[in-house]
Amino acid sequence: MINLKNYRLEDKLVGALNNLTLNRKLLLLYFFCVLFPLLLTDGFILSMIVSNERKQFNEDMRNVATNVSADFISSVKAASDVSNNLYVNSAVYDFLDTPFKDNADFYTQYYDFINKNGYSSLNLPNMSRIVFVSDNNTIISGGNVYSIESVMDTNWYKEFMSHDLKTQLVFYFMGDDEGGAIQTKTKQLKLVRWLDYQKNPYVKKMLVINLDYPLIMTNFSSKKYGMLAYICEGDKIVISTDGKTNIYSPYSSINDADRKRAGYTTEFDYLGKNYTILVFPESSNVVSSALKNHYLLVILLLTLNVLFPLLLVRLINKSFTNRLWQLDKVFEKGNENVGLVPVSHIEGTDEIAHLMHGYNDLVTRNRQLIKTIYEDKLVYQETEIEKQQAELLAMRMQINPHFMFNCLENVRMHSVIKGETETAAMIERLAALERDVVEWNQDVIPLSKEMGFIKNYLKLQQYRYGDRFSFSIHVSDDVSDASIPKLTLATFVENACVHGAEKKTRDVVIMITAHSAGDRLILEVEDTGAGMDTASAERLQKRMNECTFADLKKNKHIGILNACLRTKLIAGDDVDFIFESEEKIGTYIKITMPLKHFDAQQSEGGDE
Repeated sequence: MINLKNYRLEDKLVGALNNLTLNRKLLLLYFFCVLFPLLLTDGFILSMIVSNERKQFNEDMRNVATNVSADFISSVKAASDVSNNLYVNSAVYDFLDTPFKDNADFYTQYYDFINKNGYSSLNLPNMSRIVFVSDNNTIISGGNVYSIESVMDTNWYKEFMSHDLKTQLVFYFMGDDEGGAIQTKTKQLKLVRWLDYQKNPYVKKMLVINLDYPLIMTNFSSKKYGMLAYICEGDKIVISTDGKTNIYSPYSSINDADRKRAGYTTEFDYLGKNYTILVFPESSNVVSSALKNHYLLVILLLTLNVLFPLLLVRLINKSFTNRLWQLDKVFEKGNENVGLVPVSHIEGTDEIAHLMHGYNDLVTRNRQLIKTIYEDKLVYQETEIEKQQAELLAMRMQINPHFMFNCLENVRMHSVIKGETETAAMIERLAALERDVVEWNQDVIPLSKEMGFIKNYLKLQQYRYGDRFSFSIHVSDDVSDASIPKLTLATFVENACVHGAEKKTRDVVIMITAHSAGDRLILEVEDTGAGMDTASAERLQKRMNECTFADLKKNKHIGILNACLRTKLIAGDDVDFIFESEEKIGTYIKITMPLKHFDAQQSEGGDE
């Protein structure tokens, strides 16, 4: 089955699109069919670039951390190797365990031990001095040998003893208790190790190798890692690649904010201690870094997928709208002038150009047709005017003798019945009627003038019928100056007298009213005369509403049809006639037409 809902939705969408300008339609087409899919594609490509950049970013930070940890171990490896050799050297144990007889005996064996093994001057990487420490109470502290008691208050010894490790690197800040001079307050690094390879429960011994911490820091600073890295022992920053080798300040501490700011964190163990490496990239924004590293690709994508299609849509839109606006302007000029205006300049050979050429051809044919129709219409209008004037003259000629004949007949009958005593009064009224009929200067007159004519006419009828005939006229003040064709309402009143009162021997009353209903004029003529059968009344009403000039050639109801046609001449088709009649009861006529107030200047010359 066909889904009607889809068709309704499609119709609604098409209706909405019909209300949009061509410019907006093209922009919608560009957005949904070009820009949106391309943005999705470009977004996917850029996301892959950012993802690869992030992977490369992380890989670079891992490499930095690996290199820093390797360089750290390498910088202290020589000292570690020396400590391993000395740890198993029996000569060291023999010297440190020897109970010396006196000071002379100690110095003799000391210089022999130091010079023989070359401990007085070292030429090894990053090492500055080797020191042996023992609790042998026969040794004298100084040079390369110290008693444990003499070093127990130093910072490095306290740091070493705080960890339960036999061998460890000790990063510490030398205090006043280790030299006393201000210039000796520096950052220091020592490799400290218990010498317990040969067991001697009576003598404790340890090896202390002083490392050149400033030189180590200089070596780290000279290497181009590309990123800042910290080696931390707990919260203490022991090694930094920032190039700031200020050895005269205590070690800095790492806080939680710095840990969160680090792009990469890893740990490694060396000589029993756990160290943390924090790597800080130059920029934490991977997206901006990816765009910076691939800016040529981004520019190319934006140019090919956004700017170039947008420029093309703009050019196509301009190609459409400029020429359509040109057509719209000539249509506007056509509304202001007589006839259509051709397009003066046509560009291109596409469908719009064909449309414009076709429009110009239409303008040419239209002008030819207008010229032909206009000339024919002038001839037709002149013919119609002459025809209408002839027909109007014929209607007037029909009214005058017909109406005057009836009036004179009434006078004659009245003179026969009543005698000559009242003839003068009747002739006076007859003269007034005759003047109104003969002096036809205006075809349209005010209702008040028509009512004056009707009143004189009905007065004459009272002479004829006597007491059995009466009439009433009621005209609203707001319609007294309404425009109606001359002698049209009088014709309906005459019909009520002739066909109503003459055929009835009993009393007859004629009631005439005129009032308004909104912008409509209501004219009513009602009599209590002889009336007519319902079928004949319905046929007459139909003829009154549908009559033409051809109906005047028929001999029946000429006066009524004449009045209807003349009413239609000023009201057009916007007039309605109601004709109701019942035998021995009476007749009712209602005329409804537009209410137009009489203008004497517009009505002058209606007969000419």
